[in-house]
Amino acid sequence: MSSIKDYLIKIVSEYKDARLHEEFAGHYLGDLMRHQLPEYLEEKLSSNYKIDNYIIKGSIGMGNWAKVPWLAIMNKDITTTTQEGVYVVYLFSQDMERVYLTFNQGVTRSTKEEFTNNRDKLRAKMDLGDFKTDNEIDLAESGKGKAYELSNICYQKYKAEQLINNQISEKELIEDLIEIMKIYQKYYENYYLELDAAEIETGEGVSENMDDLTTKQKLNQIKNYIKAQGYTYPDNLIENFYLSLKTKPFVLLAGISGTGKTKLVELFAKAIGCSSENDRFKLISVKPDWNDSADLLGYSNIRGDFQPGPILEIIKKAAEDPANPYLVCLDEMNLARVEYYFSDFLSKMETRHYAGDQIKTDRLLNENDFDQNDSNDSKAKYSNLHIPDNLYLIGTVNMDETTHPFSKKVLDRANTIEFNQIDLTAFLEEDYSVQAQSLKITNQFLKTEYLNLKDLLPVKKDEVRRTTEELERLNEILKKANLQVGYRIRDEINFYIVEALDKELLAKNTAFDKEILQKVLPRIQGSSAIIKEILLELFDFFSGSSFSQENGQLSAGVWNYYQANQESFKYPESAEKTAYMLRRFEEDGFTSYWL
Repeated sequence: MSSIKDYLIKIVSEYKDARLHEEFAGHYLGDLMRHQLPEYLEEKLSSNYKIDNYIIKGSIGMGNWAKVPWLAIMNKDITTTTQEGVYVVYLFSQDMERVYLTFNQGVTRSTKEEFTNNRDKLRAKMDLGDFKTDNEIDLAESGKGKAYELSNICYQKYKAEQLINNQISEKELIEDLIEIMKIYQKYYENYYLELDAAEIETGEGVSENMDDLTTKQKLNQIKNYIKAQGYTYPDNLIENFYLSLKTKPFVLLAGISGTGKTKLVELFAKAIGCSSENDRFKLISVKPDWNDSADLLGYSNIRGDFQPGPILEIIKKAAEDPANPYLVCLDEMNLARVEYYFSDFLSKMETRHYAGDQIKTDRLLNENDFDQNDSNDSKAKYSNLHIPDNLYLIGTVNMDETTHPFSKKVLDRANTIEFNQIDLTAFLEEDYSVQAQSLKITNQFLKTEYLNLKDLLPVKKDEVRRTTEELERLNEILKKANLQVGYRIRDEINFYIVEALDKELLAKNTAFDKEILQKVLPRIQGSSAIIKEILLELFDFFSGSSFSQENGQLSAGVWNYYQANQESFKYPESAEKTAYMLRRFEEDGFTSYWL
């Protein structure tokens, strides 16, 4: 193709039918938007601009067809991602009847209030020439396209029929592009460069410009905030908690009563700007008599009126505010049998899939969950709800005689972080004089990056191979009692390790050690001789030795060997836990992860 016009006509003529009827993977429109058109625009703009200062990027979706495909031109000094900052972008309406050349903003890492306020300020301050500054842009009925309608600063509209019928010339398209690039340059010179780089947005929930901080720096701020409230947690716990949420938005905190599980959830939520006051944090106390999903999601009463469950309203709020994270703490989650009241929710969580640049699930409630006589119009409010990608569930678990054990179905679907390190004097060593505010964190900080193992390929192929081969060696031991891990655990361990390494939060062996503790060992329990044999082999695997085979099978010897040599172990935390489980097996004739 030899013109911008040819590319635009190709897209508006063929995209809608392709999205509705053709396979996404390998489609030629993807190559056109990601490579051909960006390269053509680079050539056209290179005579007027230092093109190396810009990123030109197009997208038809990630994993699935986007309703609103786009092609953006970004000044690298302003932004390198369409999720934030200001840039020029071609936006195609969902019905493919219009193309908009826009001066626009990223909406993923900003709230609706923030990007509309910024839009209005720039419209008032800047000379936007002949470009339209009304709010009449029409992209989609919902989703990210709707947000881009509101974030738009100025635009030029091209109707598809006018492009096809030669009512719009190539010359007009190029002139408009050059003019809007001039506006972008003026924004950079007159507004962006004048911004104080150290400017701090004041107000509750903000300590500084979060976009300038790495993930590690943000987590250090979160740890400082928690410490400032008078609480201390073991090394790497906050990093582990963050990585667990990032890998999958369902985490279990387990241990004896009074070890700070619920408090950690509350403090972490407040540290990232989520509180009960702004309705972005909710503590739900699980009742012992819960025995059905209706106890959590809701039910229709005898009059036919739907009574929403305790979690439904915060799900609705989260779905309406996709830029911000929402946290739910299911406190004392196993006072009732988790499989009874939570199985439907777990099943829906496993239906997560890409919908454009969002992650969605199947609907939580069906139309038959609502009575025709409902006087509250609940069907309209709740029937289309899914689990949004900015909702994070953390269950706290007390493992004692008053609670119920977990099935493998639940354990397979969560990272289980155990709270068993208790140091009553730790607070004496801490400096609590440090002052720290909570942070203004958008959902991008916690949002899951990967859903399928193929999302890591081919970029992380070598790392995935190394991790999977190590898991395969682990499975050789576990399969003696049919305890081997499956594909779900394989994928989520890979996600966790890649995130830990990419964000420089944990070393490879440390990350793998954490995941063995959280995804593998909780599955092991029993009283048979094969369980003890497996534990002894696992200890050798974790320690990188053959101690248990060479020196007998008494747990006292295993424990002493751990105490003397733990610093040289490959996976020391898992080795320690295995030694405890062996000791319990010898003392009680039965063992499990829960001590």
